Amino acid sequence: MRLGPAMIVNNYLRLRWWMPKYYWIASVMGYDTLRDREAAEVLAELLSSIDPPLTELLRITCGRDAIVFGAGPSLDKVISELINLGSMEAIRRCCSLFAADGATQALLEHGIVPDVVITDLDGDVSSIFESGLEGSIVVVHGHGDNIGRLFKYVEELKKVTRKLVGTVQVEPKYPVMNFGGFTDGDRAVFMAEYFGARRVIMVGMDFGKVVGRRSKPWLKSDVRAWRDKLMKLKIAKELISWLAKERSVEVLTTSKEAPQGIKRVSPRELSDLVGGSCCG
Repeated sequence: MRLGPAMIVNNYLRLRWWMPKYYWIASVMGYDTLRDREAAEVLAELLSSIDPPLTELLRITCGRDAIVFGAGPSLDKVISELINLGSMEAIRRCCSLFAADGATQALLEHGIVPDVVITDLDGDVSSIFESGLEGSIVVVHGHGDNIGRLFKYVEELKKVTRKLVGTVQVEPKYPVMNFGGFTDGDRAVFMAEYFGARRVIMVGMDFGKVVGRRSKPWLKSDVRAWRDKLMKLKIAKELISWLAKERSVEVLTTSKEAPQGIKRVSPRELSDLVGGSCCG
């Protein structure tokens, strides 16, 4: 589908709201804004033959609870708890499932295909391809540090699925979009809110000082976060608090490291929440 007038206006207003945050992040992290804009041009050209499945994103998200799975160290434990509680089937049936990059691998290992995968292609790429083949919408993010990966993987992804959406953190050029957000995890939260989720529940988004083994394909176990990663997690945490306050969207988390203003729920409480309202 081509962008309708309402979607064009909405994304333009979103961009005006988001860009001051982007410039702040670029300043804090020392990012080259020109390289980010180069990535936006590259991704727009690579995806020029594909109309993004925005109608499908709206259909599977609007008015439903969205579960955003992050690749933090608590991810596998919480997924196992939800399965043991017998609530995963209800979650799959009644909620929209967003997987942030490396979390896709964990979900697939449990036989769960997410509705949406958000990736900048530095996680387990084979899981991204498998998920796309199984029907997930794959949201590929372009920035100044992953231009090489865009050239390496996007053309191959197009052979696997046409359900592709391109996103950037600067001014977008159709068919690429900018919904806001910085890391894969918080971009997933921003997208869920943008497409009308009535509530966003984060699973495995821990924001602590440990990086989960699902986060990078070369990690064999959880490791202490390095300086750059700690800065990214801190920014992501702040962005989610800002989003919840600015957009008046309810955001919950199963993790101990809850962003300011975000309520923590246990896996059992999440199970009860799904049983009580998702299917209501």
